[in-house]
Amino acid sequence: MPKQKRARRSLVYGSNTFVSILVFLAILVFVALIAERHPLRVDLTDSGEFSLSEQSRKVVASLPEPVTIKAFFASASPEWLKTKDLLETYRYHNKKIRYEFVDPDRQPEIARQYEIRDYGTLVLEGFGRKETVLSPDEEAITNALLKLSRKEEKKIYFLTGHGERSLGEINKVGYSTVKSALEKENYAVDELNLMQREQVPEDAAVVVVAGPKKPLFPEEVASLEAYVKRGGKVVLFLDPGRDGGLKEFARSFGIDVGDDMVIDKLSRVFGGSYLMPVVTQYGGHKITDGFNVATFYSEARSVRPLEEKPEGVTVITLASTSENAWAETDLERLHKGEASFEEGQDKPGPVPLVVLAAVDSGKFSKVDTTEKPQGETGSAKASGHGEKDEDNVAHAAEAEPPMGYLVVAGDSDFVDNTHFGLSGNGDFFLNTVHFLAEEETLITIEPRKKEGQTLMLTQGQARLVFWVPLVLVPALVLIVGLGVYRVRRAQR
Repeated sequence: MPKQKRARRSLVYGSNTFVSILVFLAILVFVALIAERHPLRVDLTDSGEFSLSEQSRKVVASLPEPVTIKAFFASASPEWLKTKDLLETYRYHNKKIRYEFVDPDRQPEIARQYEIRDYGTLVLEGFGRKETVLSPDEEAITNALLKLSRKEEKKIYFLTGHGERSLGEINKVGYSTVKSALEKENYAVDELNLMQREQVPEDAAVVVVAGPKKPLFPEEVASLEAYVKRGGKVVLFLDPGRDGGLKEFARSFGIDVGDDMVIDKLSRVFGGSYLMPVVTQYGGHKITDGFNVATFYSEARSVRPLEEKPEGVTVITLASTSENAWAETDLERLHKGEASFEEGQDKPGPVPLVVLAAVDSGKFSKVDTTEKPQGETGSAKASGHGEKDEDNVAHAAEAEPPMGYLVVAGDSDFVDNTHFGLSGNGDFFLNTVHFLAEEETLITIEPRKKEGQTLMLTQGQARLVFWVPLVLVPALVLIVGLGVYRVRRAQR
């Protein structure tokens, strides 16, 4: 009997132990599944270094469709882990965001497919679109997600009817590369014939006039002028000797288009001709912020800010040649190959080639309501809408009018099919369009500041900090050690 009882007892205890182990493992699996599906992250840093800003969280939470992010990094890159932590934070807030890392050296076919030129590039795909991020930080990624999810598609119009560059031509002088690049940036590109319209369409984000060979009609110029004055954005590419009748239009906004051609000796260093000035000097503006790549302009004219500018207009030089260039005014000698710099006649470098005018549309849209006809004022009061009209006028006065912009470049060749991919030409053009279309930065996120905190101690606290870790703890360890030594010696 005792043996049977012991066997039964062992079986019971063994079964209980086995069941307890199974229950414990089941609890672990259950907790792991919950943690996998509902992870909990706590950022204990004071600056929130490992958290997304409130703006980013709202954008990420509102994504209705999946987004895939491909991160192109070298496997041993120190930025790889940092970017992975950031992308994992985005995924934590929305499981519809997925990411994968691609090493361009090990998978060059994928890098070619996505036209990757630099390490650290992110490509976001979703909503049937694609966005490329060159700087893998929170601000750039959040803005790219906003662009992907936005249903509105901004429209870029190219003027036609005067011998301008054609968007459909795939030859050397065509603009098919420009059209393709803009469409990759999620813009809608279309042609605009102002001879068939009374004004520039309301959905126009930017209007580009690229190298007109024939002058525009006065009505067309008036339409462009009215468009800029009501907050529109216009880009003019005017080749030497052909201003398309737009010279006075540019001058009315503080920009002088020169009757000359720029010669640059520095071009020989880059293997070009004297008639292809190289630009490495850029003005201080959002378009050129951080832009340090050379751009090339084939047979360009000078474009300068006027000394006396109209009221409400601010003019900024965006791109200038080096001091080795000059603007040649004697074009006949130039065509004969006899051109040389002549003091007092030619304009020395640096020669400005691209200029931007910012136009305060409020200066051109002010309406003097104090000189309304008596009958009109009386009828408004009689109809009972006088107070509402006054409220509308006051509300309109409080609203900030939009800024109009005019960008003038002295060359249309620099973004044709031959030169668009040359150095920074295409990037400079796209930067300009992004700024004018208000796409350069949708959300601004301040960088996290890692600041140390000063620890202020009283005199008593300072003494305590000194005596406890430096004196009392070592002394206590020494006393315990001596006591153990004495005890062991006494037991021998």
